[in-house]
Amino acid sequence: MKEFFQNIWDSLYQWFVTDGGWRAVAGFLLTVIIGLIIIKIITAVVRSILDKTRLKGLAGNFLVLILRIVLYFTYIIILLRLLGIDTSGVVAILASGALALSLAMQTILSNFAGGMVIVGNHPFKEGDFVETAGISGTVEEVTLFNTRLRTPDNKIITVPNSSVVGSNIINYSREEKRRVDINVSVEYGSDVEKVKRVLTSVLDEHPLVLHDEDYTVRIFEQGESSLVFVCRSWVKNADYWAVFFDLKENITKRFDEEGIRIPYNKLDVNVISKDEK
Repeated sequence: MKEFFQNIWDSLYQWFVTDGGWRAVAGFLLTVIIGLIIIKIITAVVRSILDKTRLKGLAGNFLVLILRIVLYFTYIIILLRLLGIDTSGVVAILASGALALSLAMQTILSNFAGGMVIVGNHPFKEGDFVETAGISGTVEEVTLFNTRLRTPDNKIITVPNSSVVGSNIINYSREEKRRVDINVSVEYGSDVEKVKRVLTSVLDEHPLVLHDEDYTVRIFEQGESSLVFVCRSWVKNADYWAVFFDLKENITKRFDEEGIRIPYNKLDVNVISKDEK
């Protein structure tokens, strides 16, 4: 056994030192390092170019990811050839394997195609608050096959790109302003003009409401047991939820102060004694 390992060592030593094998090892390692550096430089340059165009953010990340996969694939093929491995068979196997996988992995390819559509149409960008596929959240990242959203309660939800493309996309962050719609019910018999004055006053008093934009304070519906008023105002996108909840609370307080009653369901129970029968 000792002689066996000694023979292996002697052979390796002769190849590495005497036959100049160290040159091949050094050349291979140098090629590995230079290849990694070149890939890093190419991706950095492409990233810089994309950041100066409309394809920045999510679209840029997506395209750089595809470029990186292509570069690493080419890089591995070159290394295999340097090692003396015939890569024509590897490429043929990969091509046939890709065809077979394409038939068996239609869902994955559909998600990939969905990612390309998202990148091409850019319906949202990183940091936008969107609603799609029945899920609302802030866009964290678009990868090759899925889109990651962060919900308001800080959960990360991964949505397949095909589902995103195949459903309506509501982007709440695209515009700078957003309208706050609040419906308020009052009992029949209330002074309509008084209700409108109180609602308008609540809007006027809130500092985050855009007062240079027109309000809408009108009767929206004559319900079965109440008059429903619609109260619409405009705010900056970032202030939407703060204003929404503030107005709900402020309207309730002002109605109590002004004696405006909010209707609620009542149940009248009549008890009939035996003598009344």
